[in-house]
Amino acid sequence: MTQSHLRIYVVRPPEPGAEWAVRVDAEKPVRFHAETHALAYAVRQAQVRRGQGATVDLRLEDDLGQWRSMTW
Repeated sequence: MTQSHLRIYVVRPPEPGAEWAVRVDAEKPVRFHAETHALAYAVRQAQVRRGQGATVDLRLEDDLGQWRSMTW
């Protein structure tokens, strides 16, 4: 079943050395040690979901804890 709109969240670790988390809507978060791996996974998920016909909001937490969005 294809969702028409979903959000992918990339959450910064709370402290240096902690894991990054990537969550697709209400799914369980996937954790990564490296920022590049977390971002690559988020982009791959966005591409796959977009290919299934969904509109995707990619939300990234910045250094100040604010959310930045990109819609595909």
